[in-house]
Amino acid sequence: MALPTILTGQKNETEWRERRQEILKLFETYEYGKMPEISMDHVVYSNTVRHILKSDIIYEARRIYFKKDEAFTSLRFEMYYREPEHGPIPAIMMIDVFDTSEYNIKAPELSEKSRERLPYETIVDAGYAAILIHTNDICEDGKQYERGILEFAPRREESDWGAIGAWAWGTSRVVDYLCQDPHIDEKRLAVLGVSRAGKTALWCGANDERIAAVIPVVSGCGGASILRGKTGEHIKDMTKLFPYWTCEKYKQYGDCEEDFPVDQHMLLALCAPRPLYLSDAIEDDWADPRAAFQAAVLASPVYELLGKKGLSGREFPSVNTPLIDGDIAYHVRTGVHGITKYDWEQYLRFLKKYFG
Repeated sequence: MALPTILTGQKNETEWRERRQEILKLFETYEYGKMPEISMDHVVYSNTVRHILKSDIIYEARRIYFKKDEAFTSLRFEMYYREPEHGPIPAIMMIDVFDTSEYNIKAPELSEKSRERLPYETIVDAGYAAILIHTNDICEDGKQYERGILEFAPRREESDWGAIGAWAWGTSRVVDYLCQDPHIDEKRLAVLGVSRAGKTALWCGANDERIAAVIPVVSGCGGASILRGKTGEHIKDMTKLFPYWTCEKYKQYGDCEEDFPVDQHMLLALCAPRPLYLSDAIEDDWADPRAAFQAAVLASPVYELLGKKGLSGREFPSVNTPLIDGDIAYHVRTGVHGITKYDWEQYLRFLKKYFG
């Protein structure tokens, strides 16, 4: 099954920038929908809770309030960091569409499941701020998702945005805040997401070039994995179970994926030349690790065109053997869908090359 071509004769960065806009437009039109430009009446940042945790880790629970005409919504995010000693520090933003619980003002600790996904002590010890973004606040992960930011910009046309676009938009609003926070280095921001949030991290990174590194974890169909010829989940499955994630036009290709005008290697290329780390689990057939690896290989020529190094291997790696020597990195670990301590160890090792 022939794949759409990323490069069509581009020879330099200027020509790539033009091609990049063409590809971005295709993804907006046929898969994720266009993120609208929303002119707000009011945007307010609020620091609602602040605590000093063990080992001098600072915990802050913040909220962004949005108002336009009669519509109103807000977005929570939580920060874990130490007071910087030598200037602003880098940050890793984790998109969380799974934990809808409110923070506990008296005991601001994550739930056990959230701590498995975001080991903030390890991240802070490595010199980063850990940012947990509760994107469900502005767009529910469910079929009844008209509340929140969709009240500001509802989808009416076939190429209007879905939940992934809304979650990515919300993540960029946190970037707006971090770019003015004196503790945070706005040039060293990474975004990470797991599963559906991994799809979101990729789409956010494609749209928001202020983000310096992108880490989609087990993102599968609609994320990092090549669609054509993959195992497990396909457009028909995704749009049947989660029709609200993408634009309406996406589902039209459920029975004719070979006609889809883009594929996910092209989405990876939109992150170039920034560091990109893909990871999978060997038992996760639904996501299809080999299809994500293939996408990383096919996106590598764009990185090379821009003077960077693509994926450092062209053969699917052995389990627990990370390929991290290039500006695109990849590993497949033992186990099932999700994120583990092993994954985090590799991400932090990779980011150290760029963020110090």
